[in-house]
Amino acid sequence: MKRCDKCHVEFTGDLDRCPLCQAKLSGEAEPAVFPQNEVKKSGVVALAVLAFATGACLLVMVFLGYLLALPGDIVLSVCLALVVNYLFVRNILMHSPDFLRVVVRYFLILLAIAAVWFLVTHNLLVTTFVIPGICLVALVFDTVLVAVFRGTFVSGYAKYLVFDVVVGLAPLALVALGLTTWNVLALTSALAASVFALGILVFMRKQLVDEVRKLFSA
Repeated sequence: MKRCDKCHVEFTGDLDRCPLCQAKLSGEAEPAVFPQNEVKKSGVVALAVLAFATGACLLVMVFLGYLLALPGDIVLSVCLALVVNYLFVRNILMHSPDFLRVVVRYFLILLAIAAVWFLVTHNLLVTTFVIPGICLVALVFDTVLVAVFRGTFVSGYAKYLVFDVVVGLAPLALVALGLTTWNVLALTSALAASVFALGILVFMRKQLVDEVRKLFSA
């Protein structure tokens, strides 16, 4: 029987890592009591995606700071926020049993914080870069999760996917209201949301329809 020395829990089956903390298991594998689950939540993949997305955002921010001659304190503040965000989400991924639900909610919380930030400061950098950037990262994260977990993720988190599509299109309203100084990120977010929604409707329509029916019948 395999054992997680960190969580002090024993597991049957051919698991390589602890499903609770993603630590490597020790011991010999034994046949599982229940049939093997076809879908394995890979925290390692999620951590890799998070690291890549954070690194990409840091590079984009530095590039935009140079291209648009943004003040150095703003670029530094955003980069520090990205690093803090990475450490926070990484901690969630490593220690939360249902880290997927926590993370998809976290993106919505970030958008709410950004909206409050803009209402207080009226800084157009928030509506030009921060809000569309969060939408894009959320959509990329959703795309990876759908690709890894397929219909199971759609069935379990359908309402969050719908929320992310809606907020991905929301930057179009910011452009229409003249609240952006550079429209590329907002338009890219809207395009990504449209393509993501199309992919879900084409390839996973049945799971999405079943989940929507459950929401209305509840």
